[in-house]
Amino acid sequence: MKKILVVLLLIFFFVMSCRSRYYKDIPFKLVYNQQDIEKSLNVPKYKYSILDTLNQEYEMNLTDREVYLKEKYSIVLGVKPQEVKNYKFYDFIDQWLGTKYSGEGFTRDSLNMAPFVSALYQYTYKIKLPSNAMGMFKSNQVSLFTGRKYLEEGDILFFRYGKDSPVSDVAVYLKNNRVLTTSKRDGLIISDFNNDYFQLRYISAGRLILPEDKESN
Repeated sequence: MKKILVVLLLIFFFVMSCRSRYYKDIPFKLVYNQQDIEKSLNVPKYKYSILDTLNQEYEMNLTDREVYLKEKYSIVLGVKPQEVKNYKFYDFIDQWLGTKYSGEGFTRDSLNMAPFVSALYQYTYKIKLPSNAMGMFKSNQVSLFTGRKYLEEGDILFFRYGKDSPVSDVAVYLKNNRVLTTSKRDGLIISDFNNDYFQLRYISAGRLILPEDKESN
């Protein structure tokens, strides 16, 4: 009897350890403390209360990883969990957050924003974009527009930092004025698009033309 009990306990702990391997930043459906989460994620403003956003019904048959991404990025972006659905997109981003900044290229240890964005879209949408900001700006796979109120998840933001180049860098619009960008100090981070640093340098946005978009045109 004791042997059976020991085996059952070992199985229980093994299963629980497998279920929780992705939940290092935010607990999985346990006790959520809004102040602790705000402090650990360092995101100052939320559109909704965290406790309200996590009390939601999710889609059927989500994996543990997808639940993790839904819960984490609903908090980081300040949106309701049902608005986070592009799991492949956020899965790729999540694996590289915090990676240190590089002046060029995209390696295991460092990244430059333009090559990273190219890899992100290739992974998510199977479309290969140029790996530099100007190339993306000129690409026939990107539809350019300027109206900020039309921004949607996944749009590319183009910035100009100096007079020598019309397009200097890119970022990715997520949701709720959150953008994915790089910082020389913090590496790949999620920032507030309303920051003066971005607003003074923003020149245009671009939307990836997906295959179904081409067919409809």
